[in-house]
Amino acid sequence: MNIFEIYFSPTRYFLKIKEKPHYLIPLILVVIITIIGSLITLTTIKPEQKIIELREQNIPEEQVERAEKYLKGPMPYIFAIIASIIIVPIGLLIVSLIFNFLLPLINVSGQFLVSFSVVVGAALVRLPAIIIRTLLTVIKGSPFVQTNLALFIPMISKNTFIFRLLAKLDFFTIWEVALIAFGLQTVYDIKDKNKCYYLVFGIWLFYIIVTSLLPMRAMR
Repeated sequence: MNIFEIYFSPTRYFLKIKEKPHYLIPLILVVIITIIGSLITLTTIKPEQKIIELREQNIPEEQVERAEKYLKGPMPYIFAIIASIIIVPIGLLIVSLIFNFLLPLINVSGQFLVSFSVVVGAALVRLPAIIIRTLLTVIKGSPFVQTNLALFIPMISKNTFIFRLLAKLDFFTIWEVALIAFGLQTVYDIKDKNKCYYLVFGIWLFYIIVTSLLPMRAMR
């Protein structure tokens, strides 16, 4: 299985899934990609600056000292690795279950392993995303880089609903969601392509609108 077909020949990639579901190698790669991205981000975060921000929030000095010890130790890196290994597969599993469960709405009987293979394959888009964001991080010297529509309104407050919504409209995420829709349409041979795209993008847009309505503190 050539995983690079997902970028250059997604039809061929998904037709192979239709013949035989495969998800293990792509899943491992997505986890590794996530770990690398997390570690790169952590290396650009300056603990001293974070400590200054905590003190500006009038947090008790005792808590600040504990935070400083944590930030300057190996635990953030260990936690990032463990979190990636656990959270990424669970997240992809949940997304697959949701789509597989809702496929009957468009008169399609889904098979979980097939749907899971499609979702995991689409998640390989995170590889070029990590490469681009890493380059931007190195250029800017900051982990706070954006590849979303919020780039076009830099002056708007980050506490507004519009900013949170546009920040979730990431170019690579849109690509990933489009691949999921295309993959499901391909493996299940859905004649009406629009129905599949309406379902997948409808669920995604509902999710980002709801989460964008939540206050910043509620999302942390």
